[in-house]
Amino acid sequence: MRTLDTWKGNKTARPVGFDAQTGFVHEWEEQLLEPGLLCRDGWVVVDESDTVVLDASEDPGAQSRCWPVPRPPGERRDLYLFAYGDDHASALAAGAQLFGSQPLPPRYAFGYWYSRYYPYTDRELLELAEQLDRNDVPVDVLVIDMDWHRVGWTGYSWDRDLFPDPTETLERLHERRLRVALNLHPADGVGRHEDAFAAMCDAVGLDPQTVDRVPFDVTDPRFVDAYFRLLHHPEEDRGVDFWWMDWQQGAESSIPGLDPLAWLNRLHWDDQAQRRPDRRPLIFSRWGGLGAGRYPIGFSGDTHAAWESLAFQPEFTATAANVLYGYWSHDIGGHFGSAPDPELYTRWIQFGAHSPILRTHGALGPDQERRLWEFPNPYRTVMIDAVRRRYELVPYIYGECRRGVDTGLSLVRPMYHEHPEATAAYEATDQYQLGDQMVVAPVVRPTDDDDMAAVRVWLPKGEWFDVAHGVRFDIDDDEGRWLERRYLLAEVPVFVRAGTVLPGQRGVRRLDAASYPNLVVTAYPGPAGQHTFYEDDGVTTGYESGRAVSVALNHRSTTSRRTVRIGAALGTYRGWLRRRPVEIRFVGEAPPRSVCVDGEVVPWAPRPLDGHWRYDAASTAVVVSLPRVDLRQGVLVAVERSTARHRAEAEALIDGYPGLARRIDLISERTRTLLQEDNRQIVTLSQTVDRIERDPWTLTSELGELRNRFDGLDALLERYLQVWTELQSLNPGDPPVATSTLAAARRLLTTTRDQFGGAPSTGDSRTP
Repeated sequence: MRTLDTWKGNKTARPVGFDAQTGFVHEWEEQLLEPGLLCRDGWVVVDESDTVVLDASEDPGAQSRCWPVPRPPGERRDLYLFAYGDDHASALAAGAQLFGSQPLPPRYAFGYWYSRYYPYTDRELLELAEQLDRNDVPVDVLVIDMDWHRVGWTGYSWDRDLFPDPTETLERLHERRLRVALNLHPADGVGRHEDAFAAMCDAVGLDPQTVDRVPFDVTDPRFVDAYFRLLHHPEEDRGVDFWWMDWQQGAESSIPGLDPLAWLNRLHWDDQAQRRPDRRPLIFSRWGGLGAGRYPIGFSGDTHAAWESLAFQPEFTATAANVLYGYWSHDIGGHFGSAPDPELYTRWIQFGAHSPILRTHGALGPDQERRLWEFPNPYRTVMIDAVRRRYELVPYIYGECRRGVDTGLSLVRPMYHEHPEATAAYEATDQYQLGDQMVVAPVVRPTDDDDMAAVRVWLPKGEWFDVAHGVRFDIDDDEGRWLERRYLLAEVPVFVRAGTVLPGQRGVRRLDAASYPNLVVTAYPGPAGQHTFYEDDGVTTGYESGRAVSVALNHRSTTSRRTVRIGAALGTYRGWLRRRPVEIRFVGEAPPRSVCVDGEVVPWAPRPLDGHWRYDAASTAVVVSLPRVDLRQGVLVAVERSTARHRAEAEALIDGYPGLARRIDLISERTRTLLQEDNRQIVTLSQTVDRIERDPWTLTSELGELRNRFDGLDALLERYLQVWTELQSLNPGDPPVATSTLAAARRLLTTTRDQFGGAPSTGDSRTP
């Protein structure tokens, strides 16, 4: 699919008539995605017979480079046969050799992109940058839509009413360590109103006195040379970091078989590579057919702001991996439609945080708000937390994308890439692999009346850990199993294999440092796991010649101890930080007898403190803060466990406690003022986290008491529901806020009891 412009979910509108009062009448038609280079039949044919070929151009303006030329006349076919059975990984690796691998974008591209179609002034744009920092929202890219230039669809000259001094504006944004992209619609050529009109006419041999426009002609080497030299290079020298080719004006050119978008993407990419050979090129454009993955990032177009659109994007993004196009960027929040529903926008942000590119966008309408801090809570907090979570994940995400350069695998990919023999893997279209180590099933539907949304996910055979709920699953079916779980607004369904160990970071607002300044290594419960942490400078092409660092991470767990070993770093590059702080997190772990670092005992502290360990009860994690680790030497961190009996008892209590505690907090927050003198009962339960963190060795008794008191919570809520029903009957004109709040809390409690009260509910193994 070249674009999702005007799509609603997987449907497009087809006009079928006209109504005098309402205008055109449309029917919505479902569109099916093709499987790309993969097929369950085992073979795929790619027909390139109708495309152009590249050859040396005789035009001196082409400067001896390859140029598109028509196929010679005659009957012939140009076919590529992919015959790999169900070995999807090998098919994609071969596709990468044939059509080109996906290069690694600059690291800042994996941060948050703020974009909105709005005629910002320089003052407003600078204030926006200030607001992002003031609200502690990490961000790396500001995208300025088409109103940066003079009025019109196509433009190359700054609108001085909005930006009196664009050079100063870009300098001030760069001082904040932000990257800036400008929108382009180049198809209309260069009009008389443009600053460079006369120079463009001279470059292509036109008389500026007799023409009003220099036509866009991507097949003319003279035009292409002037297009970059006169229109783009001066702005890049001024401070524009990359361009958004928002192309949507047809797929034909004067050369039969040449898609002008595909050629334009290549020209922009090559121009950047030639001008700055030590820097990674970056463009932001639309799909240009097989091979387009060589020029990331992709823009999926302007969709309708609807739940259907969000629900389609996980499948769409994952399926694009089948054609080696792994860097789709969607308009998070949607484009067309009324003011964004806060819940929909929140869930879209959460999906974006677990997708290739996190970029918000919206239409020109006055109510198309995209600033996260302008939304009411809890949406505001949850969205900002999701963006921060994205930045925490970047060391893992970036490393997985680097591996994809060599393997042909995209960051987001369908479940059947890893499990081609499982029928359910082809049916699980609402979920995807996020790299090798994570399965993500974004919430793409609104919450029910219990404040939770149902998610049905398929997991292959093995032991798994639900990161949001803190629950372990043992899937013993050879075909895997379908699970149904329910998630609060603040929760994202992410699953990892038991024992997984992953790199991350914390406390970062920008991704422009040559090394991750605050490393975090997280180990999830399970017997063993390993991962290779990858790092390079994030900007140059040095990674292509091996200028990078890799660090082996190993996690082991026995009955008596649990360890994370950070191996000695291999490789180097300019700017690599050898010594830095590292935080180790042992998730799903009871408070230990002791913690040792390279054999030396580390003291406990009730709060984060360098050189100490603490207990994070909300995530049931032992957290070890190391102020200075020499990554050339590595380090071994060991948690010495309690006796087997105490450990087994504690593990049974902490399984699912993060999800349970989150729900108790929510019930407490909403009902505390309605429970009168009995509010301390719910407060006591919600404060369990705090008491455990102040004295971790009380965990078993605290969680045992919580489980006992939890069973009586529904009776308490029911009693006060009756009290408030009687009170509200005395004032029938008042809205029933108290009773509706208590009734909603009881519904949440009922589902919570079903999901966390006893053994975790895993649903059944039936397919959807």
